[in-house]
Order: sequence, then structure tokens, then C-alpha cells
Amino acid sequence: MTWSPAPRFLVYYYVKTFQHAFKSGHVLAIDADNSKGDSPTRTPSAGETVVKLREGDGPPLIILHGEAGTINTFSPLKKSFSSALWAIQVTTGTPLHTLHAQCRFYFDKIKVEQPTGPYRICGFSGSSILAVALVQLFENNGDIVVQLSFIDHFPTIFLAPGLGVDIFKTPLCHPTARQEMIAVNVENLFALTYRDGRENLPQRHKLANELRMAYNDRPSSATADSIRIAYNRFLNQIFDFLLKLKDDAQARGQDGQEMGFLEDWLKLVKAPVTAYLAMNGLLGCLVLENHRSEEWYDLGIHRCFPNAKVEILDAGHFDILKNHSLIRGLQDDYILSRARL
Repeated sequence: MTWSPAPRFLVYYYVKTFQHAFKSGHVLAIDADNSKGDSPTRTPSAGETVVKLREGDGPPLIILHGEAGTINTFSPLKKSFSSALWAIQVTTGTPLHTLHAQCRFYFDKIKVEQPTGPYRICGFSGSSILAVALVQLFENNGDIVVQLSFIDHFPTIFLAPGLGVDIFKTPLCHPTARQEMIAVNVENLFALTYRDGRENLPQRHKLANELRMAYNDRPSSATADSIRIAYNRFLNQIFDFLLKLKDDAQARGQDGQEMGFLEDWLKLVKAPVTAYLAMNGLLGCLVLENHRSEEWYDLGIHRCFPNAKVEILDAGHFDILKNHSLIRGLQDDYILSRARL
């Protein structure tokens, strides 16, 4: 069975219907990777921000949660890693009013557990933008970051055609820009969940349908409702962050109408960049005009980091975390970099 996305006007309706939930800050320990549709669990307590999934020698790879704020999805990495692996999750104590406050909170929590570098940071899915902001905090503090990795995401896609608000058609300051970005991301969440595992996972299909029902104000599962609330809150945070970046760029006399303001911010990172993209993940969500397809084959990564290593894997957005090339690359790239220090 092939996934068929909902008409755009329906997604806009879903978003408007649930606008009251966007900034609730209510996050349960559920993620879109929960293919079994388990019941929600408690929100982790304030002292559980940093979770040490696997011990090992040397500095750990610190991977940030996805849009829903949870780390359920990282169990394949925990099982397969042979080096130190930590994860960051949203807890009852996480400040969720701005992306900057959330990132500063993570910085402080990591510093308690690992006072000095070098640091290794990884962003999964929409936390790619948090990963960049976190690396900048470390580097501005004089710390060394030896690895910045992205898993099936890159911040520019929030402004990409088919993946976010297409600012080439709808400027961020336009009244409909926020709704457009959220609507496209919501529809892509349905598609990414359904297509995972080559569309051969009935439980994923069930969750995708439950998510659509939740956004259509119809009775759904507690899992889908929890994802909806957390996902929309995070998307609003991201839009606010992007809007401020644009306004700050314009205040400095720069052009804030196209993507330059975001790319300039990304280019402040000094750490080496690697990215692992899923063929059946976000790349499969791109809807591009032919003359622009060459700009987005890598989600815009090489425009910001010409020397970045980008690997496209035969995987979906969530099952990429089981991919041996990803698991090997996240560790081997650091080991090679460490040997050169």
C-alpha cells in the first residue's frame, strides 16, 4: 500500500484546530518511533535530562531527542554501540518557552556530567537545529567540538520547498508562514511514520493513521495525542527562533528575505560535520520544481559546509537508527578524528 498525503487544506485545518495545544509544554515519554503504540509513560523528572545509554572510553557521543522530546527511538543505538553514548531528553524541568533557553539548559546539564571537551554532538530529526545551537554554545565557551553529526535532517529544511515554509514564495514575516511550516511538517510526520520499514510495518501504519485522527480532532490513541502536543510545541519554538534570526539579520543590514540569514548562522560552526540521510526519509518528502532539485539533493548541507561528509542510506526516517553504516560512521568518524588530535 502506498502512502497518500492529505490535501493541504486539511492539514491547515488540523493545525488551526489544535492551536491551543502548541505551547502547552506537556510532553510525555512517547516518540513517533513507538511502532507498538504503547501507552504513554511518565514525563522524566528534572534530574534525568542526560541519560547514559552506554559506558565507554573517551568522550561520549551525545545525541539529542527528536521533535517529541523523548529518546525511546535510540534503543537500537544503545544495543549496537561499542563506545560511550549519552542521550538528551525533555524532562519536567526543561524550559520550553524558547529554543535558546532549552539549548542553554542542555549545555549546563552536559557540563555537569562532562566539564571539559572534546565534545561529540549529534542531532536526530528536528533536533538538528538544537544540535547546531548547542555546538555554538560550546565553541563560544572555548570548548573543542570534534564531531557534529546529523541524522536524516538539517536545519535548512525548515525553509525548504516541500519540507517547511517555502520562503522563496512565502516570506517568514507573512501571516500564513507559521501555519505553512507547521502544516507541511505535520503532513511529513504522517508520511515518515507510514513509510518506515519500507512500508511493511503494520504498527507504523496504525500509528500514522492515529496521528492523522488526532490532528483531525477525532478519537485517537494516547500515544498519538502526546506526539501531537509535543511536536506542535517544538515546531512553534523553531519558527520563533527562525523569525528572530531573520529579524536580527535585517537589523544588521543583511537580507533576511531568503535563506542567507539561516545559512550564515549555521556557518558559524567550526566542528567537522557529518550527515546520514535516509533514502525513504525526508529525501522522499521533497516536492521540487525540476530546476531547483539540484539545490536540495543533500538537504542543503553542502551549501553551508562544503567539506561535510554526507552519506545517503537505504533506510527510513526512524529505522535508519538500525543501519550498520550509521552506527559504524557515528563511532569510526570520531575515532579517526581523535587519532589526528
